[in-house]
Amino acid sequence: MRSRCPSFKSSACLAALAAVAVCQAEINYHVTVNPDNKQIAVEITVPAPAGPVSVQIPNWMPGAYSYGNFYENVHDVAATDSKGATLAVTHPDNNTWTTQATGDGAVKFTYWVPIGGQRRFAQGQDAGFVQISGPATYMYVVGRKPEGCQVKFDVPSSWPIAVGLDSKGGPNSFTAPSYDVLADNPVSTGSDILIDQYKLRGKDHYIVLEGAAKSQVDRPHLIKCCRFVSAAETDFFGGAPYHKYVWHFIVNPAADGAGGLEHLSSTQISLAAGVGPRAQSVLSHEFFHLWNVKRTRAKVLGPFDYLTLPRTGNLWWLEGVTDYYATLLPYRYGEWERPEFYDGLIRNMNAIRNNPARLEVSPYQASYKVADAAGGRGNSNGFNISYYNLGWLCGMCLDTEIRAQTNGKHSLDDVTRALYQMCKDNKPGFEEDEIRKQCIKFGGPSLGDFYDKVVMNPGELPIEAQLAKMGCKIEEKDQSYTDIGFGLGFGRGGGGGAGARGPRVGNVHGPATGQLEAGDVIVAINGETLPTDNPARAAAAIRDLETKATVGKPISLDITRDGQAKKVEVTPVSATRKVRSIVEDPSTSPAAIALREGWLMRKTPSEQ
Repeated sequence: MRSRCPSFKSSACLAALAAVAVCQAEINYHVTVNPDNKQIAVEITVPAPAGPVSVQIPNWMPGAYSYGNFYENVHDVAATDSKGATLAVTHPDNNTWTTQATGDGAVKFTYWVPIGGQRRFAQGQDAGFVQISGPATYMYVVGRKPEGCQVKFDVPSSWPIAVGLDSKGGPNSFTAPSYDVLADNPVSTGSDILIDQYKLRGKDHYIVLEGAAKSQVDRPHLIKCCRFVSAAETDFFGGAPYHKYVWHFIVNPAADGAGGLEHLSSTQISLAAGVGPRAQSVLSHEFFHLWNVKRTRAKVLGPFDYLTLPRTGNLWWLEGVTDYYATLLPYRYGEWERPEFYDGLIRNMNAIRNNPARLEVSPYQASYKVADAAGGRGNSNGFNISYYNLGWLCGMCLDTEIRAQTNGKHSLDDVTRALYQMCKDNKPGFEEDEIRKQCIKFGGPSLGDFYDKVVMNPGELPIEAQLAKMGCKIEEKDQSYTDIGFGLGFGRGGGGGAGARGPRVGNVHGPATGQLEAGDVIVAINGETLPTDNPARAAAAIRDLETKATVGKPISLDITRDGQAKKVEVTPVSATRKVRSIVEDPSTSPAAIALREGWLMRKTPSEQ
């Protein structure tokens, strides 16, 4: 390559070359966990020529589409040069700190964040563990996120380090090709964390158990569940896109349920010690994200703008279709029976049909406008209606339509794998209309109009018509139940007030009339505080309440309405409702039966 500099004796040329050299060096992070004072101290050594150098803390965490205000927990930011001399630091906005490099080779920033100082999958400590989430902990160097990073952890000598990064230079030192990868690898450490291990296709998988209820977990059963998910989904995609994988579990004493956050080579999951079917579904969902979201992604989902929530209309696919496969694959690979898959379809259908916003908000809009939810704070569920439920049903509709149009030759599996091939190996994410193009490619020209009907436009999804093509139908029967009089909604504004955070009341009827109003924010149920940033866990709490409620026994609710805290009581009553179920139509045609059996085929995963 010909140099643009006429002579290496040119001081300007030498300065330019020096600047290039330092900018290509790795950025070093040194993280010290101090359990005694409950602090995580961070040092960032930045190779830099003379001039301004800025660092920023993210505003949000990929996978959780709401603002986290992580800057509130950053303390005592300082900077020094390579000789240890203090450099002045300015703080022009909430997320940014700036200093002037002297040109002596490097700048070192230091600061600390409290252990347990963040909401939702951030730093946490309980019963001898610390879990570190990157976006809430690591600042990045402005303009230099694509550069390689090294990170070294200092922890008490007996504490193990569990992280999905590749090791470099010692047991507590790791490397990442960019800030995005560094930040996307949570860390678990502590005095009494439990670690199990299994190997699949020659790759190591680690199960880390943390939290006071970890001893209640049936560990062989959990290993079996995790291994099954890994084998089935790796078989579905034809290989694993990671060097090693870490399951970070914070265990609570519940019988079932879970909530998770996906990463490139790991996941963080709040896990019920009982590890029941709902928890197993979350394992399947989060592992599927290794492909769908972390590799197969919309273009705005990496490289990231960490200050502003992204806008893509395809979260219905990235989250909802992931949930569809998280229900389909456990059946397909033999872990569940067919009724469990059908029940998943009915649950998603009921959730959507009980929300009138389905007639006003399309799956695409529920995704694209998520940053507008909760008064502009965003959420991880959707704008006015859940893109998880919508996406599950859209996935089913598209899958069955492609099968019907091609006589079973193609399916949504082909679309899913094609999108992965387009995006894997750090290729750019897909354009907003690419899913539609792939559906047409595999399903034929008619899939364009069908896609627009179910994805781009609000209205009733053609669930019954699609099931009929598979030789199935929906039956309704009366069922007695205990009615608590309300459910959850996912809107902005509302009675709680624009600044209120937490799950909002949706439909109000029967025993809750006069006590609750749509838009009220539920703070606590019977004295137990609900999570403010995890709609899945909040919804699970409401489901548990419905299951355990007793006719005539009041439920105490702490709510926020119009900015004011209130206490109300709702007394459940006995009621009757229609219960839907899917049955296979005995009078259907052989062609429909063949399509159904292709849709719901069984398969044995290959572990080779």
